[in-house]
Amino acid sequence: MKLLLLLIAFIFNTNVAHAQSFTSADQNQDISGDWVFQKVVDYDGPNMKINVVQEPRFVISGNKIIDSHGCQMPIQKEIYPAFDPFQLMMKGGATDENIAAFFAKNFNEKMDLRKLPWGYSVSIKFKNQCNEFLSSPILVFPTQIIIDYGNAFFSYKKPAMNNAAINTYGRKITLLPFDYKKYDDWCYTIPQKNSYGKGTQIPSNNCTAFYHTYSLGKTDTDPLGVLLGSYNYITNLGTEYFRPLDYDNPVKHGLRPVVLFLTPFKNVLIALVDDREVNNEQHRGANYREDLLAPTFVTILNNKIIQTLTVKGQFSIDQNHQIRIVDSRFGKDKFFQIQEDGTIKRVQ
Repeated sequence: MKLLLLLIAFIFNTNVAHAQSFTSADQNQDISGDWVFQKVVDYDGPNMKINVVQEPRFVISGNKIIDSHGCQMPIQKEIYPAFDPFQLMMKGGATDENIAAFFAKNFNEKMDLRKLPWGYSVSIKFKNQCNEFLSSPILVFPTQIIIDYGNAFFSYKKPAMNNAAINTYGRKITLLPFDYKKYDDWCYTIPQKNSYGKGTQIPSNNCTAFYHTYSLGKTDTDPLGVLLGSYNYITNLGTEYFRPLDYDNPVKHGLRPVVLFLTPFKNVLIALVDDREVNNEQHRGANYREDLLAPTFVTILNNKIIQTLTVKGQFSIDQNHQIRIVDSRFGKDKFFQIQEDGTIKRVQ
């Protein structure tokens, strides 16, 4: 009888140990939100530079993982069989001590591989795995999540957004990096029809978990909404658009500019403003343009607009706040850098 009780106690303690995290992360930890790429390290070649970032940013929302192209896959919590995420490493001769040392050195994370690894994976019932990389095991750590992709491990973190000098009045920030083509392809695929039979494009609600768009109107009476909604975009444009735009005080004229607020650069808030309404007779010059306002970067410092840069065509802005404008005609892309004082300087 005593032997039986000891055996039961051993099994119970083993199960409790396996139920505990193999990291110090709480298994009830909330992993929802925006995750941005930090680094990638390959176990076989830790000093090897990997140029291809599989996914620079993704969002976890409502038990779904979402990439920048609109792929949305349901995920579920997973308790992996012992060493399952590290099989390729172990086939190459790695021991549990080697694995723990690898994560400690490269990701500053402690692991206890006597306990079962856990994380998240795409639901096995989901048949359309539209992103192979994000279908890989997701390991949860206290301050980061690491995606196990073969022998390469990709680290993602939630950037700190606690700058007291930045006030968006409740509007969410869309994190960098930002690629306009991905945003355009996902958010503007379905033209809406206005009374003139023309395509009035507004962002799709389907993309707002990833791209936090806001359509400014007369109800936006907070200082930031008023600042952007009443600005004179005619005389304050940058030099990348080939003709001036007739777009002053848009909200007063009944227009609804669409705004994305991008990751701030220190105390500089960055907005991307455009308006794709067409044939709106309430505004001068609207009937001959493809859109009212081409995408326009707006930098704001101390509640004042410092500079604007309006672009046409494809462009992107990276995590270092460098804007790249693609030159499809001559292959000479242009690069602009946002400065600490809010100015936008051409660097190449």
